[in-house]
Amino acid sequence: TVHEFVKHRDSPSPIKKEQPVPEKTGWLRPPGAVEEELFLERCTGCADCVEVCPHDAIQMLLSNDTPVIYPGESPCKLCEDLPCIGACTTDALLPVADRFQVNMGVAKVWAKMCTAETGCNACVSKCPSEALSMDFASYHIRVDDSVCVGCGICQYICGTVNDRAAIRIVPR
Repeated sequence: TVHEFVKHRDSPSPIKKEQPVPEKTGWLRPPGAVEEELFLERCTGCADCVEVCPHDAIQMLLSNDTPVIYPGESPCKLCEDLPCIGACTTDALLPVADRFQVNMGVAKVWAKMCTAETGCNACVSKCPSEALSMDFASYHIRVDDSVCVGCGICQYICGTVNDRAAIRIVPR
């Protein structure tokens, strides 16, 4: 009936709870980060490393207010002086001998998604530690784990020149 319709139409709608936005995954700790359990003990969430990062690569993880880098969005540019480490006063980020001693993770190439066989090797020339090379015999991208620092520049570049990134940085 019309009366039933009006009653339902004008009744208060049930309160919808805000659905929490799921936290992004695939993050890395900033350069110089100590082992994760110790990192969580030492990091105070002060965000000093976030503020000094000249490339806005370091962001705060919402769930626990600790610094992370999302390599597919904004990779670490391996600054000459690594200001993020210098800003950390709690030893959650420890000094490294030089920027190529950073050890955030290692690049892994998903060959099935990689477009190297069509001639793409955009990641190779952008790798600051020269950890990537094109194997022209098999048309595959090779990663030298011994020099890869896990900065994420390759993942970022791959994702910008292809529909999706075939390279992912895996934490060490």
